[in-house]
Formats: sequence, C-alpha cells, structure tokens
Amino acid sequence: MLLEKLFKEFNVEVNTFNTAESELFDQFFEKIQLKKNTFLIREGELEKYSYFIFNGIVRCWTLNHKGDEQTFWFCKEGSFSLSNISFTLQEKSTFNVQTITDCEIYKIDYQQAVQLYDAIPGLKTAFEDLTARLLNKLLSRNIDLIKYTPEQYYLQMMEEFGSTFNCIPLKDIASYLGITPQALSRIRKRIF
Repeated sequence: MLLEKLFKEFNVEVNTFNTAESELFDQFFEKIQLKKNTFLIREGELEKYSYFIFNGIVRCWTLNHKGDEQTFWFCKEGSFSLSNISFTLQEKSTFNVQTITDCEIYKIDYQQAVQLYDAIPGLKTAFEDLTARLLNKLLSRNIDLIKYTPEQYYLQMMEEFGSTFNCIPLKDIASYLGITPQALSRIRKRIF
C-alpha cells in the first residue's frame, strides 16, 4: 500500500517488489493522524522519524533574512517529508516541517528503518533511486524559478497538485513563489 503510493508519485514501476515485500514494508510503519499546523520538526531539532505522507500536505519553511516565513517545498501525498534529510544524516534540521492540512502519516524510527533495509533486499537501492528523483525535483524547482514568471510557475503548480492545490493557503503559495500575497492575488485575477 505505502510502496505503491510512493512509486506512483515518483513514476517508478510498481512491480519492483512483490506483494509480500510490500506488506512487510507497511508493517514497519506506525500510522498517525496529525491536525493542521502540527510541526513534524522544528529548525535545530534532530529528526527521530521518517514520515510518509499518505494523505494531506506538509510544508517546509524557514525564516528569511527579514524574519518572514519562507516556504520552499510542499511534501504532498505519496512522498516522504523532507525532514527525512535530518533523519537520514542524523543531523539537526536546518528548516521547519509543518502540516498545512489534517494529515494521515506513517512514521518509522531509525532502528526500524535499519531493520527494514535488512528485511527487504533491494529496498536501499530503490530508495537511492527515489532520492535521486527527489533531488532532480528540487533542482527543477530552482531552475523553474529562474526560467518562468510567477504566473507560469503558479499554473504549473496547479497542474502538479491537482485538486489538493486548493488546500494550500494562498500565503504559502505566494511565499513559495517568492512574491507577495497581493501579487498572487493579481495573478489569480488574470487567470480566473
């Protein structure tokens, strides 16, 4: 169930692992329900868990040089939280990760993750591929911010997020695009 949703999000062949391995994968994770605006991690903390976003949206943000919240990534359904960086490297997080909707999340601690890699041969290699795909998405975002106008990027976001796009607060979308809420309002008036 979790692997299928993850692989679908990253356009990876679902048949990479058999049914027994997929079911075993799920057994290592604990399901939790989190309310909107709950922090998974705050800047300066060490992440104790790896979180898989099953339903909902999470935002990654930090304070910019002016002291304003700057959203730089949205973790959507079918992906792991970017707090996974702190978890994997066992280093303090350099940013905040916070739910922006009520979320159904699955979590795993570090020892369980080590056991999971031992239990399912080939999983570590598959996750290295997924990490490369995520890195490519992050790089593409940086390139898109250079190449496209905020309006063009907004339209891309609408397409990428589909119906869940309406769940993201406009202030967070404006922050993600690097524009003011007023500029976003003008873009939305032109589009709609």
